[in-house]
Amino acid sequence: MRTKTLLLAAVLGVATVASSLAQVYSVNIVGYINKSLPVGFSMVANQLNATPDNKVATVLAGVTKPNGFAVYKWTGAGYLSISFVDGAWEGDDVDMTMAPGEGVWIYTPTALTATFVGEVQLQSSIAIAAGFSIVSSPIPQKAALDTVLGFPIANGDQIYQLNPTGGYIANSYVDNAWEGDGGGVAPEPEVGESFWVNTSAAKTWTRTFTVN
Repeated sequence: MRTKTLLLAAVLGVATVASSLAQVYSVNIVGYINKSLPVGFSMVANQLNATPDNKVATVLAGVTKPNGFAVYKWTGAGYLSISFVDGAWEGDDVDMTMAPGEGVWIYTPTALTATFVGEVQLQSSIAIAAGFSIVSSPIPQKAALDTVLGFPIANGDQIYQLNPTGGYIANSYVDNAWEGDGGGVAPEPEVGESFWVNTSAAKTWTRTFTVN
């Protein structure tokens, strides 16, 4: 699955607008992410704050969705699902959100590209419950999950990423080191990718991105 990210002025760079007369500056980072979705199920993340909100209906408003397109969100005990049928959303929670830091499953009967448009969230605090959760990096950046993205990894934590060829890519953090399918290398989620976390204790994933 190919992912293309364009953030104005550069990926994770500063989008600065300067008026030669008024000298007005902005540190907002805005742009779009193109996420290629194959036929079937994908674990997907929206990593840009949309306007006016991050409801699925808003985030995916610009996507040409085929009949039967569906979104599934894990609650900790099961899934809530909504489907796009005859041009409208229906299902368990039509106000379902896809905010930065959250993650969902998307099913599509035809391959397509989902485009997310919005602003990078420079400060975030993501609550992660004990047990299994589906989460994502709130920042659209492919990098080491623990050392760069700042995930609060703990001994015994497990990370499961969907393998495009089937099953999962599984890695565990044991005795201060990674082990598993990554061969000892920390997971690096793709831009626009969500993943499973299994942890024995609730925690908070805090990320502050500073532009200079």
